[in-house]
Amino acid sequence: MATHDVEMRVNLRANTNQKSDMYGHLYPFIDRISTLDTRGLCIHIAGHNTVYGREVIEGVVTLFSGCIIEMLSMGVAVKLNGIGTFYPSYKSRYGGAANIDEARALGADEIVTGIHVRFLPEGADLDNITSKKFKERCALKFHMLEEITYKTVEGKKVAQHTYKPIDEVDDAVPPTP
Repeated sequence: MATHDVEMRVNLRANTNQKSDMYGHLYPFIDRISTLDTRGLCIHIAGHNTVYGREVIEGVVTLFSGCIIEMLSMGVAVKLNGIGTFYPSYKSRYGGAANIDEARALGADEIVTGIHVRFLPEGADLDNITSKKFKERCALKFHMLEEITYKTVEGKKVAQHTYKPIDEVDDAVPPTP
């Protein structure tokens, strides 16, 4: 059961892989309208009957964001109660190091080729925002059918995406190869 009046729009796209057993089957993807930036989020928070204005909230959120990045860069995971935990993880060079001498010779900067910021959603009680529990909080509604056609532009195959409202699509929609 949804707890919000705002709908999360769900688009559908056909599997166009002719080698797949699921060729032609429709799969959902979220119609992400846009991304809310810091100022937009702060305006939204200020609209929740708080005594603090957007400027104060934006100052706190900006400082908060910087502190999270600072903690992650030192290897410290950051847990936001009710939301989840941000934590760093490493990507290592292919093959790692054969032994400790090679590791010392290479140094940490050579063995670690990248650092990812990961997110593990909270999974406890009412604040559970993991997969099926979070779905219960969303009001899902079909929106568009995405059709992908390909044309050649300057010798390269380029995908052309067109969208049709699902309410206007006939029942049998063949995938476009």
